[in-house]
Amino acid sequence: MTDQAGARSFAPPPLPTFEAMIDTIAKPIPAFVVLVAGAAATVAVAVALHGSASSHPEPTQAERAAAAPLVAPLPSPGESTRSQIDRFTAALAAAPRDPSAYDNLAFAELQMAREDGDPTWYTKANRLLEHAVGLAPRDAAALAGLGSLAMSRHDFADADRLGRNALALAPDNAFALGVIVDANVELGRYAVARRMLERMLATRPNLSSYARASYLLELHGRVAAARRAMVEAVRSGSPARENTAWAQVQLGNLDFNHGYYRLAAAGYAAALRTSPGNVAALAARARLDAALGRYDAAADGYRAVVARYPLPAYVIAYGDVLQAAGRHAAAQREYALVRAEEQLYAANGVDVDIELALFEADHGGNPAEAVRRVQSVAATAHSVTVWDALGWTLYRAGRLDAALSAANRALALGTEDAGFLFHRGAIEAALGDRSAARRDLAHALAVNHRFSILHAPIARRLLAEVS
Repeated sequence: MTDQAGARSFAPPPLPTFEAMIDTIAKPIPAFVVLVAGAAATVAVAVALHGSASSHPEPTQAERAAAAPLVAPLPSPGESTRSQIDRFTAALAAAPRDPSAYDNLAFAELQMAREDGDPTWYTKANRLLEHAVGLAPRDAAALAGLGSLAMSRHDFADADRLGRNALALAPDNAFALGVIVDANVELGRYAVARRMLERMLATRPNLSSYARASYLLELHGRVAAARRAMVEAVRSGSPARENTAWAQVQLGNLDFNHGYYRLAAAGYAAALRTSPGNVAALAARARLDAALGRYDAAADGYRAVVARYPLPAYVIAYGDVLQAAGRHAAAQREYALVRAEEQLYAANGVDVDIELALFEADHGGNPAEAVRRVQSVAATAHSVTVWDALGWTLYRAGRLDAALSAANRALALGTEDAGFLFHRGAIEAALGDRSAARRDLAHALAVNHRFSILHAPIARRLLAEVS
């Protein structure tokens, strides 16, 4: 399987619209590879040559020459987010009637939540933004911030409403546009999301807008174009090192998801150079170690991650690595922590229903309860991710016909996701449709034959059974 992307020089101005991005990015060109020059702190951007699923050849000299390096200087260390919080707290104390003082502190706290994973920052930021709107009902920044917080609660309809209210007051507010794009992606309104993304790219073509373009392209199966868009996000960078590192991790994840393991490792290493100790990069590297069977390294990596940032997804992954390594009692302790964490996140308005439903479905929980959790989300959110989760939990509950219907909806956009394909293939195998199961299971393993330490072995076993 060859992954090709569209050729263009890296020097021209940023792409103005999503449509222009598709037209430009999707044209085939010679393949080339992402390189990170650590000493110069630059990123040379290119697209991977997709070799075999387990080994990816180094680029040839000609391919290296074809890739004009993109110099993306790292932002200066500057002021830490915690220092900003201290400064904005003092500013608010000095001007308690100034709405912008509340906005500044709230957005610094939201950035802090990204960095340390403490969900209580969301609660604090929400109070500040509500106070700002109380002082100034036409405060577009505060309304958009509240929309972002509604996203964290999975209240996507309210996020869309708040984003649109902010946009009505500030038509060029890229942050509000981003909230609207995200909300409509989660609501399954992909045409609306695309239109708003076009506006966002025209307003501010930067890391935030390019990353959203990448995700929307990926959902539609445009993997090469999605990768080029994420390369643009990395190239654009951000004043906050954590945000630039996030984009580098997403680029690495895109590579991992399609079997480019060496490139994924390079992306994670780049993120750690940009933001040393970056939790998302450490977790992604641990996942890669686990996929490659390096369970001791993966366990060490996840242990360090969850000690700092016990996000349920990370704790679950840590438990799965321990289970795969035969450390069953330790795994059970981590799984118990996941269930305890649910209460903390719920108390701070962070919805993790989908993650926990899939966890329960795969770890001996109550299948009916897992279905109920996903159905509560699916009542308003109709994204392919929700349909996939619904299909898998229905399968675990033995409701195979309904499961297949949901799995078909999950893949309706043509998403090249090994997990989605495996889920549908397992459902088809259970229904006795050997031909369809063989097609989807083989496709899943072709996309990424190490997509999950839990499910890839099952996919290989099922494929052997239906072949």
